[in-house]
Amino acid sequence: MTDPKPAAVAPCPEGQGAGPSPLSPLAWRAVLGCIIAAAMTVLDLAMTSTVLGSIQESMDEPLAKGALVISAYATAELITLSLSAFLTRVFPARTYLVLLVCLFVGGALLSACAWSFESLLVARVVQGAASGAIMPFAYYAIVVLLPGDKHPKAISAFSILVTGSYVLAPVLCITLGEWTGWRALYCVAAPVGALGLWLALPGLRHMRTEASPLGRRVNAVGAGAAVVGLACTQYALDTGQERGWFSSAVVTLTVGAAIVAAVLFVVTELRSRHPLVDLRLLRLRPFLAGCVFNVVGGVAVYSSYVLIPVYLTTLGFSAAGIATVSLYGGTVQLVIALGLPLFLRRIDTYLVSCTGALLFATAALLPFLAGSSPPYVLIVIALMCRAVGSGLLLAALGLMATRALSADQAASGSLLFNMARSLGGSVGAAGCAAFLTIRQAYHAHAAGLPTADGAGRSVRSLALHDVFAVAFAILLLLALSLVAGYALRRLRERRAAPLTTDG
Repeated sequence: MTDPKPAAVAPCPEGQGAGPSPLSPLAWRAVLGCIIAAAMTVLDLAMTSTVLGSIQESMDEPLAKGALVISAYATAELITLSLSAFLTRVFPARTYLVLLVCLFVGGALLSACAWSFESLLVARVVQGAASGAIMPFAYYAIVVLLPGDKHPKAISAFSILVTGSYVLAPVLCITLGEWTGWRALYCVAAPVGALGLWLALPGLRHMRTEASPLGRRVNAVGAGAAVVGLACTQYALDTGQERGWFSSAVVTLTVGAAIVAAVLFVVTELRSRHPLVDLRLLRLRPFLAGCVFNVVGGVAVYSSYVLIPVYLTTLGFSAAGIATVSLYGGTVQLVIALGLPLFLRRIDTYLVSCTGALLFATAALLPFLAGSSPPYVLIVIALMCRAVGSGLLLAALGLMATRALSADQAASGSLLFNMARSLGGSVGAAGCAAFLTIRQAYHAHAAGLPTADGAGRSVRSLALHDVFAVAFAILLLLALSLVAGYALRRLRERRAAPLTTDG
């Protein structure tokens, strides 16, 4: 994930032991191990995005299929993210982390040995499922193992290590990936995961979860509806173009099933005593606004995972060239992450998030204005704007949403907020590829070419031009919405000020 902040807060299980002494070396060692496990998932996703063009070409798959490597991962991640609070109540912490890391590493090794595109997708789904639970568990370990006054230091370490993965990923792609191919990059998860377990397991040994029947309850209908709805949405976006969208009965039925599943999920979650997520928190307008903004942020971030490698590959960049350009953005993002807490303390979160959205929009505007032959410097500037903008946007939105919640709402609110981003990411990755394929087919037809696949780089450049225009419009609208939210809040504060003075 691009967000250097922790993914979600899992509520403390009933009967959870305090674990080792909060100030003991074992506690810090366990927290560091969990953070490294979380950084492993970010590193894997960053490397996959960098070499996505190489994966697509080596398996001779069209653009829409190549984007599945990202979107299938995001969908699986979203499903397990929604179940993470329940899963932490079912499994002992030590067993839970071992299962998750082994599942992720197993999926990574399967990706490295993939014999077909379908087997690669299965492996990516396995990795996404593990990632969706590893990220919140890392923050859960911080909350349980360390006292409150140590949380800022631990969260800073979380931010630095996770953001540092965006620097390490291009370096590995330039060296290991260039020497041996993209498959070797997936083997990196094995030593990183082993290091995380070696550090974490001794300190997690005493964190026990009692076998409480209440803790094992879950809204099975809601969970099933979430899985069916997300799977149907993913299938419709991935196959809609080749089937002719709603002219196909299969796509129409799939979209209908997704809508029914979404309605069923909302109804059952609102009525259940043991919901996966507390949807009632969306009644809080500031929190609802933060979640809506976060969906758009997720769309933008995950769309860029698909769009950037396709764009650079179209310009003739090799995998090493893409990694080199990405390294500039990752380095700047790491520097910004070091000063981010200071920005968020001194500058209003609305203004920080608006600045991030404008920088992100600039990253889409520059390639749009540059045409089919942009200078190298402009590409570097665009990727730097994207890295800084996404970091500022997502971090500020997270702080904005959590400030709207009380202490007892923080766990459910954090989970729901991050599900919103993952939902946007799942739809954004698949939707970006679908829209790019549609525009490519349109320009190929306008040029008199029989198919988009044989259109060449000129037609794909025109399609990318259209996608960048839409991305700029969406991000600019997001920035304007954040400005409007800031203005409305200041207006309410000014109206309330005389009442406070008179009182």
